[in-house]
Amino acid sequence: MVDLNEHQIQNVTAEILEHMMAPKNYGQMENPTCTGMGVDTKTGEFALIYLQLSNEDMISDIKYGCNACQDTVIAGSLFTEMIKGMDLIYASEAAKRLEIKLADAPERQRACSMMVIKAFEASLLHKINKEAGGTEDMCSLELKESCEGMESFNEGEKENEIK
Repeated sequence: MVDLNEHQIQNVTAEILEHMMAPKNYGQMENPTCTGMGVDTKTGEFALIYLQLSNEDMISDIKYGCNACQDTVIAGSLFTEMIKGMDLIYASEAAKRLEIKLADAPERQRACSMMVIKAFEASLLHKINKEAGGTEDMCSLELKESCEGMESFNEGEKENEIK
């Protein structure tokens, strides 16, 4: 694990707090180019990604919504800000990099954040299906790991303090 100095921790915390208190790009989009949903079938939680694409496959606008925990809200805000205005190739690579970074996160945070990545991947499938003549409203992908029953970072910290 990477050691962060106090200044780096404060910057990360400030950015996360900003996205937690005032999520960016949250809400529904009218007439998106494509829509994807990431679903945790065990809990019923989900995240949606709405993409508006220009002719060059540039993300001219992006919105997300979710029925999920705060980790999912924060991940959606961070991820949409990261890829807004970028092309789909960059956005796909960013999703892969984020998935790699999440490998070191606590299990619950990782699973909840993966809903956003799965929603993005599903939106790309929706684009492909529409280009092939499909008429569905969206595509959805299920999570491999459910966040059900997973301990959050703070819960684990409390248990360690008690022992």
